[in-house]
Amino acid sequence: MQYVLAVDEQKSFSKAAKLFDVDQSTLSQQIKLFEARLGVEIFDRSYKPLLTTPEGRKVINKIKEIIEKVEQLIGPFKAAQQQPVTLPSPSSDTK
Repeated sequence: MQYVLAVDEQKSFSKAAKLFDVDQSTLSQQIKLFEARLGVEIFDRSYKPLLTTPEGRKVINKIKEIIEKVEQLIGPFKAAQQQPVTLPSPSSDTK
């Protein structure tokens, strides 16, 4: 899903691939597989710069919603992991 967002933002498979340090062909193949699974063409590859199809725009909007929800879900857990652990001080109360 991050690949799709990057291609949409960059309007280029090669520029998006550079962001992830992967081959352009690898990124393109992954997006084609994603499109095939959805049964939707996300990008119209016949234009330069690349165009996002109307169906692709819907997919991208849903991807953004999903990522936002996942970030909301894991946010509190990340924050808890980043807080330093404080151990209780030994009790000086001796009876």
